[in-house]
Amino acid sequence: MYRSLRTLRKARAILPLEQQPASTVLPPTVTVVVPARNEEDVLDNCLRGIREQTYGRERGPDDEEPALRVVVVDDGSTDGTSEIAARHAAEDPRVRVVRSEGPPSGWTGKVHAMHVGVEAAGEPEAGEWLMFVDADTVLAPELLAKLLATAEHADADLVSTPGGPPAEHSASWPILMPAGLQMIGENADPVGKGSKAFAIGHCILLRRSHYEKIGGWAALSGRRNEDIAIATTVRDHGGITRVVEGLSYATTSGMDPFRQGWDSFRKSFVAGTNGSLPLLLGIGLGQISLSLASPAILAAGVRGRKPALIALGSLGWTAQSATHARTARVMHAGPWLAPAAPFTNAVFGCIMLHGALEVARGVTSWKGRAAKF
Repeated sequence: MYRSLRTLRKARAILPLEQQPASTVLPPTVTVVVPARNEEDVLDNCLRGIREQTYGRERGPDDEEPALRVVVVDDGSTDGTSEIAARHAAEDPRVRVVRSEGPPSGWTGKVHAMHVGVEAAGEPEAGEWLMFVDADTVLAPELLAKLLATAEHADADLVSTPGGPPAEHSASWPILMPAGLQMIGENADPVGKGSKAFAIGHCILLRRSHYEKIGGWAALSGRRNEDIAIATTVRDHGGITRVVEGLSYATTSGMDPFRQGWDSFRKSFVAGTNGSLPLLLGIGLGQISLSLASPAILAAGVRGRKPALIALGSLGWTAQSATHARTARVMHAGPWLAPAAPFTNAVFGCIMLHGALEVARGVTSWKGRAAKF
């Protein structure tokens, strides 16, 4: 019950997205970096969404200094990613493509690709913001303007929003997402309190001044779960970080189909535990045990006709269901599986055990949610 109450408290701390754009006379430059390795199936939609942003239209796309500029990092792709990126660059002068042949020793792939993108953007500008967008994420035209307004209203130096589910999404959203959000939230805080600050790598907006202050991605070159790492580092250097509820304006296909969503969470938690077999086993078994404790207590109470056990088991089951419903709504996943929360939570524990098995077999890449990099 304590876990459920803490999750509900943290869910309430997620910022709503500001609906009015920031009232600035001259909008600051926003540099969007899109790391892409073998993303031919999703990159076109991602870049179209970025190019269609309403932000900065006061300075049009043909302006010598547009308010929005895009750097696509083709990170050693072997499919049609290069051609798609090149076509967008030919159509829009704000888009630039740079090629990387993969990370050098000591770097993780996605972190290095984002580093390359920022370096290609040139020297920092006064008031500049950096935006990091996953290639499998599609932004609605209004998102950047609203996200920047939210950051300025909250006086935040880093804001991030997860992507919501696409119209046709798999069962990974209602089954895995509520428990996944709860477990991530237990180790990181949406307002930057506690040992780690929470951020979602689908879409991160960061003041470039703070990016430079922390030493950029070079300071996090070997880190996995890079979203939480950069948010925590910004927080530790005096910055303010917030998670924003922008799922109505961003979608991600990175969790579909179900097997991809399962693997995404598995790799994230392997990375988050640094591939620790004891931790993965302990978390997995603990998650399953805690999740199924309420149904087990309730069943024991019914079988033994013990009202106290029936009440305790029912209370625990209800708490899990309420938490599932709230986190599902946050992630636009649909709360209809809330009554089965103890069992979906136990399923998520199996992801940890799968991660432990992969570590034991020595076959995991430890690259977290961005294993494609």
